[in-house]
Amino acid sequence: MERPDLPLAEWIVLALVAERPSHGFAVAALTAEGAEIGEFWYISRPMVYRSITRLVERGLITPVGAEESDRGPQRMIYAATRSAKTAVTRWLSDPVTRLFDIRAELTSKLLLLRRRGASPSRLVERQRVVIDEIEESLRAKEHVDDYLARAIYAWRLEHVRAARRFLDAVDVDSTRPAVRTG
Repeated sequence: MERPDLPLAEWIVLALVAERPSHGFAVAALTAEGAEIGEFWYISRPMVYRSITRLVERGLITPVGAEESDRGPQRMIYAATRSAKTAVTRWLSDPVTRLFDIRAELTSKLLLLRRRGASPSRLVERQRVVIDEIEESLRAKEHVDDYLARAIYAWRLEHVRAARRFLDAVDVDSTRPAVRTG
């Protein structure tokens, strides 16, 4: 299966369902404001359910049962297909190619890797290569005559520097042993 072209919200929902079969309410609880994923990338409950519908339509997840609920109708439980799990694993290891998407997509990937107990080192290493390529491209354009274009390229270069500092912080934190409580 070729990697599906999905919006970020659908990738996140798919990655969470790929961890273990789940229902929309449980996924929405993880992506709610202030929740583990939602604190950094919020996905509304209606968007979670729309994403599930689209993922079912694309054959990436499938209903595998239902769970009784004391707060309404039964909750349908979904599981990711084998090919969808493979696609998620590849997506989680692929660096973000557009500077604009680093804040949302890269942080989401790092959060999802942490949930899996997977090291972010490979992704961080690959992301550094992409950041270097973006910086090289911007540096080639930063000396244009147009003052506004020059200012925009300077702004983008600051984003590159910020992204590099972020990667440095992630890399340092990923080398520290996990602290277990309780």
